Amino acid sequence: MDVSHECSWKKVKKSRSGEKGTTNESSSDDEEHEEETMIQPTTTTTCSSHKLEAIVHRTTSLLQENLPQTRNGWTALLSSLGAILLGYEVHLQTQLSRAPRVYGQIADGPLKDIYHQLATSHDSLLHKPFRPKLFIGTRAAVASTASYLFRGPTTEYVEFREIVQMTIDGATVAIDWELPVKDTADCGDRDCLIETIRHGPISQPIVLVMHGMNNHSNYGYVRSMKRACCKRDWIAAGVNMRGCGGVALRTPRTYSGAYTADLRCVVQRLSARLAPHTPMFLVGNSLSANIVCKYLGEEGLCGTLPSCVAGGAALGNPMWMQAANTDLIMSPVLALGQKKVLLENWASLSKNNEPYFKSCVRRAIRALTLLEFDEAMAPVMARNEPVHPFAFRVGYKDAKSLRNDASSFRLARFISVPFLQLVAEDDFLIYNTFKSKLVYSISNPNVLVMETKCGGHLGWQQAIPGQSSSWADEATTDFIGAAFDAFSRRRPYNCQVDSYFSSSDDRTRFSAQPVPIRSKL
Repeated sequence: MDVSHECSWKKVKKSRSGEKGTTNESSSDDEEHEEETMIQPTTTTTCSSHKLEAIVHRTTSLLQENLPQTRNGWTALLSSLGAILLGYEVHLQTQLSRAPRVYGQIADGPLKDIYHQLATSHDSLLHKPFRPKLFIGTRAAVASTASYLFRGPTTEYVEFREIVQMTIDGATVAIDWELPVKDTADCGDRDCLIETIRHGPISQPIVLVMHGMNNHSNYGYVRSMKRACCKRDWIAAGVNMRGCGGVALRTPRTYSGAYTADLRCVVQRLSARLAPHTPMFLVGNSLSANIVCKYLGEEGLCGTLPSCVAGGAALGNPMWMQAANTDLIMSPVLALGQKKVLLENWASLSKNNEPYFKSCVRRAIRALTLLEFDEAMAPVMARNEPVHPFAFRVGYKDAKSLRNDASSFRLARFISVPFLQLVAEDDFLIYNTFKSKLVYSISNPNVLVMETKCGGHLGWQQAIPGQSSSWADEATTDFIGAAFDAFSRRRPYNCQVDSYFSSSDDRTRFSAQPVPIRSKL
């Protein structure tokens, strides 16, 4: 008997029996309806469960009838599914493989020479299509995760670490050097080269590579960039932000996207070691890309950039630091990373007995999102004025003031050296904010913006991570090589930044207003 008919028959039968039993009793029709309403839900649930069981049984039977019964049959089926999946990946790879889109002005100056040099070479980044690796580079999340988790290529060059002390507040940062000399070289030659790096004069070009938020210079994407530079006979230096890379804080101030004084101190310290006419190049990733852009804009604004700096590159630069542009998933993750930095340096932070500072740190530890963390730490963050002499200051009024000061788009138009901005269209972390402020970059004739179809956040995987350089490494080193060539031709030529200002008062309008702090920090 059909299940639905049986259920409806039981319902009718119960209703009729109720009618027969109520002829000579005082019960009214209300009891009859009440009994029926008590039975109906159970009957309906039973019917639904029977239908579901019947559907599952039929589906299982169909699968058992159609699935292979032998090993060869299973092999053929899995091979067919694998071929379909591989065909889809190849199609997706073909759709994503293309040369980058280029934005910028080609005016008289160093960038014009660089652009023409790259345009005439068919192997340069302007003509080289980014062909993402199957199953890795074709998906933004996977490509980004691989660039962070994989340690990078095994080193074959000489490496050593140098600890540099900041002259402003006594903080220390670590510089992880990688020299274009094989590790199998004579010990005397290695020691001599290390001493030259420490004391000068350095006659080979230097490329400073900075890491992103909550990372350090031993992450895979930093090591990969350093390796690509060493292969071109340049000296690579991985600069760790304060409190990162295993170097404990010596001051109660952690790094932030607005504080450029540490980078300024490192550049000035290394520029004093360079031999005459030896260039230096700056590369930033993610948060440090914002720092590099902001630093070059501040120096270009005031005309104080050291003459040895040949240019800069920013990979995955957010440009505009706003909490509304960080999604609900990434914001707690980034906040966890920031809290990890605080806990790793708890021994140094706990030495500050000022009550208000301790309360800010405690609120930051309890923060659930990145906005809450910034709101808690903003009053005790280190910062510097954006104009010369870049005076050291402490604290912001709130997180909004911190992020407004950290946003590099305001200063991007004052960069006075060739500058490359590299971004991927599927970058889930910074693409929307970067694109909204693109006009500030291309309004400067010294800035070249390149946008790829895919790549994720610092991904650009065109091979298995660790086996070869990423597409971003090759593209950036192509630009660095052209910038070094232009550097040798343009000195003593200097870019005129005064032409960007309509009046002399424009230089001072970027000065940050002093923020009252509740107590002495």
